[in-house]
Amino acid sequence: MTDISGDLQRRLANMVRRGVIHSVESGPIPKCRVDLGETLTDWLPVCQGFSGEYRSDRQPVAVGDAVTVLSEAGELNNGRVFPGWNTLAQPVPGDNDDEHLTRYGDGTEVRYNRNTHSLTITLAENGSYRITGKGVLDGPVEITGELTAGKNVRVNGSLDAGKEVADRTGNLSEMRQRFSNHIHPGDSGGKTGKPVPP
Repeated sequence: MTDISGDLQRRLANMVRRGVIHSVESGPIPKCRVDLGETLTDWLPVCQGFSGEYRSDRQPVAVGDAVTVLSEAGELNNGRVFPGWNTLAQPVPGDNDDEHLTRYGDGTEVRYNRNTHSLTITLAENGSYRITGKGVLDGPVEITGELTAGKNVRVNGSLDAGKEVADRTGNLSEMRQRFSNHIHPGDSGGKTGKPVPP
């Protein structure tokens, strides 16, 4: 009876364990070993954010991450690793209750503030982004840096330029100056005057 009681106590204690990741093995089913203090687990599958027919997530883990191990029937060999609880080493990355914030290890952030209805994406230094596919920007758009278009640009409305508009042969100011001073031989000899109005 004592052996059965001891086995039940061990299984009960092992059903939910907290620890830190000791080592990581990537692959189609990511695995890790977890340091539980007095015990180092075997390789256990790491549960991702979601995995299904309509959506799958990839959530990499790293050595030292805090995790929870849930084990069927209290057997650690049947454990599944659930990452993601906060510690002093990995605290919550913000204190604004109106914001949903995702912060990546390199400093890149995605913030949504439901109070101001604003989405902010901040890339790490030298970061870049690419959006692939046909799309529409529906609303006023402000570009504060340089814009480069790799193909033709069509403007269906007016084009208002605060500075120069140029093509490969010159800008509009230079063309105006050139044609405003343009003269050519007249039909009966001599030269024509400059265009009026310019």
